[in-house]
Amino acid sequence: MSATDLGRPRQDRAATLDRFATLDGPVPDRSALERPLLDRFSEALSATTMGPRLATVGLGGPCHVLDAKLEPGVRAVVLYECGGRLVRGDLLGVGAATPSAGLVVEPGVSLSPFPLDPDLPSLPRVTDPRHLGPELASVLGGTGRPRLGHPERLAIDILRYRPGKRLTARLRHPGLDGPLVAKAYHDDAKATAVATEAVQVTAASQASCRGGRGAGLLAFAPPVGSAPCLGVVFQEAVRGLALDDLLGSRHPVTATTVTGAARAGAALAELHDLSLPTGRQRPVEAELLRFAQRSERVAAVRPQLGESMGALADRLVEVLRTLAPPRTGPVHGDFKPGQLLLRGDRVVLLDLDHLGTADQAVDAGTFIASLRQQAVRSRLAGRPPQDEEMEALSRALLEGYLRAGGPVDQLPRIRWHVAVALERKALRAFARSPRSPFPALLVDEAQRCLRALDGERP
Repeated sequence: MSATDLGRPRQDRAATLDRFATLDGPVPDRSALERPLLDRFSEALSATTMGPRLATVGLGGPCHVLDAKLEPGVRAVVLYECGGRLVRGDLLGVGAATPSAGLVVEPGVSLSPFPLDPDLPSLPRVTDPRHLGPELASVLGGTGRPRLGHPERLAIDILRYRPGKRLTARLRHPGLDGPLVAKAYHDDAKATAVATEAVQVTAASQASCRGGRGAGLLAFAPPVGSAPCLGVVFQEAVRGLALDDLLGSRHPVTATTVTGAARAGAALAELHDLSLPTGRQRPVEAELLRFAQRSERVAAVRPQLGESMGALADRLVEVLRTLAPPRTGPVHGDFKPGQLLLRGDRVVLLDLDHLGTADQAVDAGTFIASLRQQAVRSRLAGRPPQDEEMEALSRALLEGYLRAGGPVDQLPRIRWHVAVALERKALRAFARSPRSPFPALLVDEAQRCLRALDGERP
């Protein structure tokens, strides 16, 4: 079931769920589970191969692979779209994956038609206006907003679905002043933390402006409330020019894009200067440990790549010991062009899922790593080199950050965090496409960053 199913009669949707919850598909031969993991996962990633197989269990129509995540020994998940319906596929024999909806096809893929998700049990209610509508009406009533009549008439449009992690949807209703955004999380505690911190960071930003500390450049999607019983956070929808689109690989770098990057840097300095009470600590040392562990898992299926990832993790630890102490404070935790909107003279910062307290150099480092990733992707695709353009945008970000009060003495740590973020991206690239050359190229780019950092330091 997908976003298109939300417009179907409620009884039809219920019948569809009942059918998928009881239908038994063909059980693969045990020998299929004993094949090499990369062979099985690559087969599961082939829409041409999997489309006919999904059709045999009632999931026919054009088949596309939308997303994937492979962590050897932990999970192997593929997100399909079949005839307009979203389907989560878990490779059996990897981690704790078990058949969840009675649907299993070769090469041992357990299927969960949306909104069934073994890690997001609230999704059937979150995507049903009869459940989400009254919850939203209750939240709005507690904010003093006008009463939401006939909440079951709520229209729910799926924007993004990350299997096992999060669903993002746009909500529309005649009784609303404008569309809202709902985010459903796999963990109720996570949803509560995000909702609480959205209120805190908005209040802190407003207080900073009133106190004359900030330029009022930074803005956030206004929080509305949360429904903890569903693990859902509500916020107002915000329009603006996506910085990710402005900096896209097919767009030339212009004065506008350079200005956009500089404004992003200035907005980041405002965020870092906020007095924000957050208890979520995000020490980079814990992430470096995870890098080493995940590199070992990669090495089990791609030895050379896993070894290079492990060597990079070791090198990151070595260089960290030589750096000056960090400036610790509020961080976004996932600061990249895709998280920013330009709206008039404001910069709107989206998705506060990773907000916390950490080494503040992480944010600028993550942003610059996204630009370097784009340059690497362009080279891999055979497009004209973008290295100089991405470097110009990186300089613009840092100049905007420093002009707005960012600390100059943290530049070496920012450059180190670029390499950290590139390793993170390399691991994610492997998870999405384990046989691609892209992860190895990102590891090489990270090593180049560290070599350049060695040349800059006395």
